[in-house]
Amino acid sequence: MTVARLPTGIEICHQSFGDPADSTVLLMHGLGSQMLVWEEGLCRLLADTGLHVVRYDHRDSGLSTIFGPEGPPDGPSASGPYDLSDMAFDAVGLLDHLELADAHVVGFSLGGMVAQTMAVEHPDRCRSLISMGSSTGNREFGRPAESTLAAMLVPSPADPAEAIEKELADRRLWASVWHDDDHARAVFADYQRRSLQPQHAYDRQRGAAIINGDREAALATITVPTRVVHGSADTLITPAAGERTAAVIPGATFVLLEGWGHDMAPGAWPVIVPAIADHCHAVDSI
Repeated sequence: MTVARLPTGIEICHQSFGDPADSTVLLMHGLGSQMLVWEEGLCRLLADTGLHVVRYDHRDSGLSTIFGPEGPPDGPSASGPYDLSDMAFDAVGLLDHLELADAHVVGFSLGGMVAQTMAVEHPDRCRSLISMGSSTGNREFGRPAESTLAAMLVPSPADPAEAIEKELADRRLWASVWHDDDHARAVFADYQRRSLQPQHAYDRQRGAAIINGDREAALATITVPTRVVHGSADTLITPAAGERTAAVIPGATFVLLEGWGHDMAPGAWPVIVPAIADHCHAVDSI
């Protein structure tokens, strides 16, 4: 893992797999997560299909720059909030640092919103777009199940071990049919050992999506080849959000993965990898 210092001063931690001469896939993770959600085994499976894979930590995540409670010093207001456009610009900066002209941009959950924004605002840097387990920001589509929403509103315990158990209990509500408690617990522990995301950083990432709100008018201008992927078992952002995303983006195709939830359980990799790789290779063959 290495850190790229962007011209903005933000540092972005990233890691690559595969041959840099191959077409690049840029993987964006979700809210409250780290690039570890795209596990090394999953990245290597993607690379084995003939792709150069790059995963990275968003700002305010993992080992990338995590701002203090006041937020970015050069933010658009005194309190330093940022939006999806700022997060997409970080991704463009990372491509510049890696001297990559473009990439297949793949975003999961909040990362899907960042990826969509990059396709809107920087289409020349997006070889294609894959939006996974995400939404358009239109709150009429894909709202969480009531039990899921209630669990999300319960604060995380201060004790690290208790926090892991809460995350695990929450995960069970929106997990894939391939969910494994022991594996998920180990992943959450890896997150804690690597980097603890302060509440203010989490809130800023969440705020980025809220600031942009309903993005459907912008998404209707996307011109890059797009695939929208969603899981039938996702109760956090339900499949209606994915269906709506595909309906709004011109020419987008929609793939519903049976049994997949709002996670990256290893048991789901055999369906996730083709959903990504097949689209990328099809676009590259045009």
